[in-house]
Amino acid sequence: MEAPSDIAQWRTSRRADLLARRTAVSPEDRHGWNKSITQLLIQGFPCLEGLIVGFCWPFKGEFDARFAVRHFRDRGARAALPVVVAKGSPLQFRAWSPDTVTTPGVFGLPVPEGADVVRPDALLIPPIGFGSRGYRLGYGGGYFDRTLASMTPQPLKIGVAFEVCRIRTIYPQPHDVPMDFIVTEKGIHQVTAGGLVLIQDPRRVRAIVATLSREREHTITAAGAKARGESLSREELLTLLNTLLEAERAGAKVLAAYLHDYEAGSAPWLELTSVQRDQAGNCAMLLDLIRGLGQTPRRATGYFVQKALAVQGPAERLVFLNRGQGWIARTIRAALPRLADPVVRPALKRMLASHVANIEKCDALLLPER
Repeated sequence: MEAPSDIAQWRTSRRADLLARRTAVSPEDRHGWNKSITQLLIQGFPCLEGLIVGFCWPFKGEFDARFAVRHFRDRGARAALPVVVAKGSPLQFRAWSPDTVTTPGVFGLPVPEGADVVRPDALLIPPIGFGSRGYRLGYGGGYFDRTLASMTPQPLKIGVAFEVCRIRTIYPQPHDVPMDFIVTEKGIHQVTAGGLVLIQDPRRVRAIVATLSREREHTITAAGAKARGESLSREELLTLLNTLLEAERAGAKVLAAYLHDYEAGSAPWLELTSVQRDQAGNCAMLLDLIRGLGQTPRRATGYFVQKALAVQGPAERLVFLNRGQGWIARTIRAALPRLADPVVRPALKRMLASHVANIEKCDALLLPER
């Protein structure tokens, strides 16, 4: 189909049509579609539990991401809201939690006040409309496209929309940035060179996300790392390794106690035993790294053990455990751009992968109880 002679005018008209279509959705349908999309996000993207997740406050009948964000925050994620700082500039993201003080910003949407400025690892982006090639039609300000163009490596880009927002094309222009996935109430769609592909199996979604993460990690060159800050000094590196060792040692001790909640040899007991085995292995690895740097490892376990043992109930304990695992995952992710050591960097990447996998294992144990 030939593109309109005036793309800008066509988009303005299309936005009005799509907004009218979306706002006309009944409250019952919107509630059901929100619930379906939330469950698809939880099933397909458990990796968000260890990340900083940017999302948008619901506006004019958009998908309400707050329920999915609450799920991921309960398991260790940090949430962030976008802030317009200047016309024509990329968005700024500020950390948000339910107790964050906010003030009304553009469109009256809440802006976190006095919160940390963060860089999201993943974004849940609600379009007004989306096309068959995975490009989104926004509100016309270009803020998300400018923001995405400024981010290296790219975050995981997940468009979240209702099927009534689907159109054949938005006539993408050079400045438009495609999503990695589009999630609607009908399913999770991967954005490929040939267009949107519906992915039925959540395990396949997780494999695609893992591949994207590996590919984008390779884009962090030494020059890029230097631009974001000099490599960690030896002292900073030792502090990081000892902090991680303290957390892993605490996790292993806590799991030894949590295992008593399950019958020895049962499926949950075997899963948690494998998680504990990974944490013990990570402890051994961290000990070797610290000694390899000529230092004696610290012996502390921190306050996590006492807090964890005070938690009552198997489900509540698993949620608490995943918060700790999510914290470790975020700590490693934040450090990776400044890690140049050829031994430490791959070791911590393996440790990160083990925590992402173990968060998923613990989450799976919770599913029957939800």
